[in-house]
Amino acid sequence: MPTVTPTEIRRRIEKVGDLPTLPLVVHKIVSISNRPNSSADEIAQIIEKDQVLAAKVLKLANSPYYGFPKRIGSVSHAVVILGLNVVKRMAICASVFDMMMAAGMDQLWRHSLAVAMTAHTLATRAGLPHPEEVFVAGLLHDLGQVALYAKAPDLAVQVERTLLGSDLWRTEAEQEILSLTHAEMAGWLADHWSLPVSLKEPMMYHHQPTLARDAPLQTAIVHVADILAKAMGCGAVDNQPVSPLSPKAWKLVKLDDAALTACVDIAARDFEMIDDLL
Repeated sequence: MPTVTPTEIRRRIEKVGDLPTLPLVVHKIVSISNRPNSSADEIAQIIEKDQVLAAKVLKLANSPYYGFPKRIGSVSHAVVILGLNVVKRMAICASVFDMMMAAGMDQLWRHSLAVAMTAHTLATRAGLPHPEEVFVAGLLHDLGQVALYAKAPDLAVQVERTLLGSDLWRTEAEQEILSLTHAEMAGWLADHWSLPVSLKEPMMYHHQPTLARDAPLQTAIVHVADILAKAMGCGAVDNQPVSPLSPKAWKLVKLDDAALTACVDIAARDFEMIDDLL
């Protein structure tokens, strides 16, 4: 039986005073970049106001992965050279990376980035106008787990102990211990941070995609990307069973055999660079 009520857990989770950068960066960057008249300078100005974040963006821009012959010395230069979407993705990655590393969740980071990359590939194939936003949704989909570890580590340990030696899905163990799941917690955070519904629904319903009403395709894509990433070995816990695939979500994403093969090939290539990305 749960030792605390969902209301008490929510009160603890929503005290996010020590995690202020993520909502500001995500909300502003996603909001500005989705405007038809947005500019690279606007994105650069947001990043430059956070010295730590700016340093990480520059570090990424100068990494061997991008291989530019000349050193990039300013955020504005990075935006111009790399493009708005790449820099936006890097900034958001850096913020989420900090949160997960602080909680000691490096495997969850790898999984979240794998889901984000796969979701971006699926969203691009589906012709969504803002595939970068689906990338963000994929990156944030398990944020409830991070919040639980950061704000209620005693309860997080109980969930992990329940999972050990069992064949339970994580959501089943969470329901048993907490009477709620990490997906519901992610929905609370989305509300608390005033994130758009296009981010909230994939975060909240990535295990139950048919519940999404305003962003059904984005939610279906994150759901499918989550399962593909786990099936390909980019799961948060190696021995954790893969949760069931929603037939309705699969149908909505419209992946035939050829498209699935192509997406898996791209994902496999992207996964190879995850450990070197940050």
